[in-house]
Amino acid sequence: MNIISATMHQSKHATAPHPVFTLDSIPLDNWIKGIAYDSAGNDITEGLVPAQGWLIDDDHLRYAWQVLEPGAQDGSTIVPLLVCADDMDLSCTVAVVEQVISGDIVSWTRFGRALDTISGVITAVNWNETNQRASFHRGQFQDALAEFKRLTEYAWA
Repeated sequence: MNIISATMHQSKHATAPHPVFTLDSIPLDNWIKGIAYDSAGNDITEGLVPAQGWLIDDDHLRYAWQVLEPGAQDGSTIVPLLVCADDMDLSCTVAVVEQVISGDIVSWTRFGRALDTISGVITAVNWNETNQRASFHRGQFQDALAEFKRLTEYAWA
């Protein structure tokens, strides 16, 4: 099992610390690899910022929070996690995860880059071939999510 938590961290292109998720004490934008590349082929995923808290469209922001929350039923959901700090929307580079709920386990089974959205809903994904995965106990995931929300609403607002 991995450990997920929420903390304040200054991402590469941010001007101040902001709420981020960490996986095994590594900020999410550093943990995920292979989502965004520059023209020279260098991985620039490190420069992305959390979708939850950064999206400027209120409907898209609500959607990003809503799909991150583990549902009561077992199943999978495509969750936007990171976006471009410049655009702050779902039309630029968006790192997504397939989040699978199975009993008391929340698994991030594969990561990718959103290719298309319709009305803010991600409809196509280019899945990453690095096979990164993470799994969390549901209670621990929900504690991290609650702390992330608290930081977003109070510490960073």
